[in-house]
Amino acid sequence: MIEWMQKHKKYLVVTIWISTIAFIAAGMIGWGQYNFSITGDTVAKVGKIKITKDEFDQEYRRIYEAYAQAFNDFTQEQANALKLQDIAMNMVINQALLRNFALDLGLRVEDSEIINEIIHNDAFQNNGHFDENQYKTTLKENNYRPEDFENSLRNAILIQKITALLPDTITPLELSAVSSATALQDKIEILILDTKNIQPKMTESEIKSFWEKNKTSYQYPAQYKIKTIFVKSDVKSFTSKELQEQYNQNKSLYLNEEGGLKTFQEAKEQVKKDIQMQKAQSLALKEYIELKKNNVKDFKVQTLNENSNEYPKNIMEAIENIKENDTIKPIAYKDGYIVIKLLSKKPPQPKSFQEAKPEVLNEFKNQKKIQLLKIEAANKLLDFKGKNIGFVYPTFDGKIEGLNKKEISQLIAHIFTSNKKSDFALIGEKAILYKIIDQNFEHKVENQDKMAMITKNLKTNFLDQMLIDYLKKKYNIKRYY
Repeated sequence: MIEWMQKHKKYLVVTIWISTIAFIAAGMIGWGQYNFSITGDTVAKVGKIKITKDEFDQEYRRIYEAYAQAFNDFTQEQANALKLQDIAMNMVINQALLRNFALDLGLRVEDSEIINEIIHNDAFQNNGHFDENQYKTTLKENNYRPEDFENSLRNAILIQKITALLPDTITPLELSAVSSATALQDKIEILILDTKNIQPKMTESEIKSFWEKNKTSYQYPAQYKIKTIFVKSDVKSFTSKELQEQYNQNKSLYLNEEGGLKTFQEAKEQVKKDIQMQKAQSLALKEYIELKKNNVKDFKVQTLNENSNEYPKNIMEAIENIKENDTIKPIAYKDGYIVIKLLSKKPPQPKSFQEAKPEVLNEFKNQKKIQLLKIEAANKLLDFKGKNIGFVYPTFDGKIEGLNKKEISQLIAHIFTSNKKSDFALIGEKAILYKIIDQNFEHKVENQDKMAMITKNLKTNFLDQMLIDYLKKKYNIKRYY
């Protein structure tokens, strides 16, 4: 599937198909927290096509899962901050625009095309053959009706037909235009300044004024007193039948790196671990009930602050968001499940000026150093004599004396996004002055195939966006949420 995406790069084509399969593989998360200001199940109408809440939820789920896989401990709060709801809504609207256009052009999807997609999908095959029972069971386990699934496939295939009409080739001129950006190279001189020898003068009144403006940042962290019970997933009492049933009922969870289904033998260790975790969760739920009733004798009492590294972010957030004497349901932790009861919570306490002074002094001093460094760099920029480090280019990964790999990357990014021949980049506690003394387009692009793929992707995305912009003018869009 990933190779197919890389080849075609039709994100608007594959999004429904991917969202359908991906959400089956990932399982249900529990949505439905959105309010819609209309009666019924319609969240938007595009042209003559109505977008249902289920379609919106499905797309939201796909995007959420993509972020959750890309970033550890991805939370609903982060999803809200990134406005994933708006992203999902825009995606389903774009899909509906394409479907309208396809229908107006007379494009249709035959039932045989849907059947062909289903019977050749690995998620529904058993020993290399389509298994109707597995198909229905997989959908049922994920609370998904076959007719809804098949309708999603119909929409995906219809969109694929319209976007397939767009050009899928690139011209030599287009390849040359994109390649030229990576062929550009600058010969530069640099001078590195830092804050090591800068000793700013600071008065007591300045320090206190800095604290006054930022005193909400200087607090003793919140403290939590908790009871915990940890249930380890080391249960070994399970049968071969349980292993086989777990595998048969959840095959879509056991995929290899290519996205194909693992055999039972290939997945056996993972299946064992999943059963152990399920049994640990079951035991932890019993402990949860007893802990909630204060009927547990074997527990651990801890006091920790909000900045503690004792537990991962999701557990700390759960502790922060409950009330005193509340108990948190079992959460997966290390190789088992943990149950937590909050005994007491002490909110953050402000520090007095004297208590906060060491931190304030350090931060104010660093701020003053950066300000003075910036002034020094600006004053020296006009006539500095730097060290010639030769040619650099956008993908430069060589060494520069005095800079680490991250600093080099930031400097190169600054040079090639700036339109100035001479400038300086503030990076951490360094100011790096540079001037371009020569420039050409002679950097050799080593991977021509990769460059051709990048060019094709850029062209495809550009044409897709042009088509969407045109369709937004052609079809009326009404949002109801």
